[in-house]
Amino acid sequence: MARRLSTRKRPRREDKQLKERKKIESEVFDRQSMLVLGSFLNRGILKSVDYPIASGKEAVVFRATAGDKFEKDEEYVAVKIYRIETSDFVRMQDYIRGDPRFLGVKRAKRQIVYAWTRKEFRNLEICADAGVPAPTQYVFKDNVLLMQFLGEEGIPDSLLIDVGSDNPEKDCETLLGYVKKLYEKEFVHADISEFNVMMHGDVPYLIDVGQGVLLDHPKADEFLRRDVENILRYFRKYDVERNAEDVLKEVKASV
Repeated sequence: MARRLSTRKRPRREDKQLKERKKIESEVFDRQSMLVLGSFLNRGILKSVDYPIASGKEAVVFRATAGDKFEKDEEYVAVKIYRIETSDFVRMQDYIRGDPRFLGVKRAKRQIVYAWTRKEFRNLEICADAGVPAPTQYVFKDNVLLMQFLGEEGIPDSLLIDVGSDNPEKDCETLLGYVKKLYEKEFVHADISEFNVMMHGDVPYLIDVGQGVLLDHPKADEFLRRDVENILRYFRKYDVERNAEDVLKEVKASV
């Protein structure tokens, strides 16, 4: 008598990746996000939205292929879509409240996320004005932000936490220099860490700048100290030693 073979299959890596992709799509591709993406596709700004390259609590970043009407000479674009339903709105309000650029923002979920998207766009402009490497901002609408794709031949660059530092003394000084340059523009990133630094070749780029605040924000000093201490903590494992108080004095002396 022939033995009946089980039809149950072991989960494969491809199945898990597909499941994760579907989960991401269900969380970020609500009707409004689809309408915004559709407008970018119909206008020829984007040719396609390819696949997710990063996923966080507040947003998912996709690689997209630039369309014929995209004004920059780039093959790929990073598309950041902020989650409407699952974002940490209490945390977002902590960074928006006290920012004179966003007075009067309503407490409704959608309005907070839209303000946060606009905030990241404006903060990327400040980084560019300060001469601090960060993705170039292109355009935004509602909860969708288009910006520079950091990578080579369509493959996204890696985070500092993943690849480490080949020249820790230099990278530490470079990042502290970014803090100083931004402070001179009366701005604090407010979340610099090895998780928010992308290595583009041998150049550190700051990413995820949406939480950045101006110096008149009530927690600007607290956020500045945290940025400096995060940088020093990370590079301490490479035996790079700097005194946080000395660094903070040096940064603040620039204004």
